[in-house]
Amino acid sequence: MLYPLLTLTLTLVPFCAPDLSAAESSAFAQLSAGSTPVVVAGVPAPAFNEAAISGAYRYATSAHAYFDTAEVLNIHEGDSGNDYYPFAGSVSRIDDNGQWLSDGLTVGMTSEFGHPGLFGNGGDTKRIWEDALADYKKLDFRGAYTKIGIVAHLTQDQAVPAHAANINHVVTFGDNFEKSINKDLSIFEKIRGRIGAMMLPGMEPWQYYQVLQDDTRRHLAGWKDPRTNTPYWPPAADAPQPGQDSTKGPWSHYSAGKDTYDIKESPEIADRQTLMAAVYTAGVLKSAARRLPPVVSDPAALLRERDKRSVVDVSFDVHDNRRGEIEVILERPLYGLKSAAEVRVASDGQSIPSGRFSMALPEPSFAVKGEDLIIITVRDADGNVSRSQTGVRYQPPLDLNNGIGR
Repeated sequence: MLYPLLTLTLTLVPFCAPDLSAAESSAFAQLSAGSTPVVVAGVPAPAFNEAAISGAYRYATSAHAYFDTAEVLNIHEGDSGNDYYPFAGSVSRIDDNGQWLSDGLTVGMTSEFGHPGLFGNGGDTKRIWEDALADYKKLDFRGAYTKIGIVAHLTQDQAVPAHAANINHVVTFGDNFEKSINKDLSIFEKIRGRIGAMMLPGMEPWQYYQVLQDDTRRHLAGWKDPRTNTPYWPPAADAPQPGQDSTKGPWSHYSAGKDTYDIKESPEIADRQTLMAAVYTAGVLKSAARRLPPVVSDPAALLRERDKRSVVDVSFDVHDNRRGEIEVILERPLYGLKSAAEVRVASDGQSIPSGRFSMALPEPSFAVKGEDLIIITVRDADGNVSRSQTGVRYQPPLDLNNGIGR
């Protein structure tokens, strides 16, 4: 599976060769020599070096695309009633340099950019969610949903035993567990009807990562190869305690130095962990939908006449990830005025639901000296609140005869 390149700001980590077994060392040598180039978006990666640690180049062995919103929550780009339309899939655009880029939940979910390095089994879901929320508030909805997809990807990874055990499987050209799921897509049909029945308690979007990792780690010692009675993915002897990210701890290794998982021998592990990945993905997406706030753009408060006592026309756009009514409160502190109203937001198929709001504030009985501001508060059905403000200013009316201000 080829993963598209994303425009994201990344922090490169210093390269440290992992603690490798003999078999891993052999594979690592092949990687270092560039004997097996990695292909991303059709471009061969350079020979292994520190620059590759950015996360742009990894061996794509997992089935993240199949956990997309269509599979997990029956969301698709043509469904205008969902929380993410039209960013449930990928949305293509041309950047300032004329290059085609893709954004959206599915793109983020299939991206490896959330890992801190080439060998990383996890990532900082809290920071990425906070970045997504910041992008959303700045009206960069495409970027926000891409990063929400990355949070979902990192969370799904923690259902993969090799990730939760912190076993380096990049140098072994992938993990048999992940490869098995890629080859047996019927697993997704088996779990489709079971996802809703296992919806999780509400948490912050980034918190599902650690909870799922802890769940997977509790089973590692018991998941044994029936042919040898040894664990497929033994946990490291000095692994961090539950509640702490194991991917930041010491490396573990496959038993006997090799990956022996066979889905035919232990299909119940793949069935269970695929279901867990889907359920926790649904938790991430539902949590994000509940927490994305309404956002105001292009606020303006214009005097109809130069006299400060004249009527003020207030207008702005409101954006939210759900269709429906948004509560609006307008305040003009200089005059002690406060008005409440509602605006309906709906999707036009090009962006998230939005609506135009306009209101003429009542004319005050007398003019007051001071900074004349309009404070805008918007609240959505989930109780999320955003505030913004704009100064009142005079704008000359248009001269309809020549189209310019008079």
